[in-house]
Amino acid sequence: MHIRTSVSQRGAALITGLIFLVVLTLISLSAIKATSLEERMAGNARDQDVAFEAAEAGIRDGMKQLPNLSPSSAFAAGCANGLCLNNPTTPVWTTLTANNQWTTSSTASYSGTLTLDGTTALPQQPRYIIELIPGQVPAFGSSASIGKGNSSGAQLTPYRITAVGWGMTSQTQAMVQATVIY
Repeated sequence: MHIRTSVSQRGAALITGLIFLVVLTLISLSAIKATSLEERMAGNARDQDVAFEAAEAGIRDGMKQLPNLSPSSAFAAGCANGLCLNNPTTPVWTTLTANNQWTTSSTASYSGTLTLDGTTALPQQPRYIIELIPGQVPAFGSSASIGKGNSSGAQLTPYRITAVGWGMTSQTQAMVQATVIY
């Protein structure tokens, strides 16, 4: 007959089980941390995309204003209601950005209301400026050669439109520029 004593048990299964649980806990915590980081990255990318699309909408809104403008319109040094005279040494948009003036009356506001999901408006609607660039360019089809191309002598005016859009939070901004000859 064999009698077991409590001295022969040393608890190896308990230690192995605890080590296994610690390893599983560390793996789980690592997976949770990676997942939350990826979720934040995806959210930031979406916010940046929303800001970029809002800035694009601002550019399109500025382009809609061009048929109503001419070099004799109310373009002002330093901007007034989004109409700016070009400053060849320091572009107007850099001054507005440096002085955090994109939300002032110097800029024009988007004419509609951009929404995230069709019902929720962006916290900050896009704003833009239209700069009159000095000088004019010949109309398309014109030629410097006598008897070639368009001989109407029509001239086109170049404008630079700069727009800023904000994302789902006011901390996210995107700026887009377009030079348009009209």
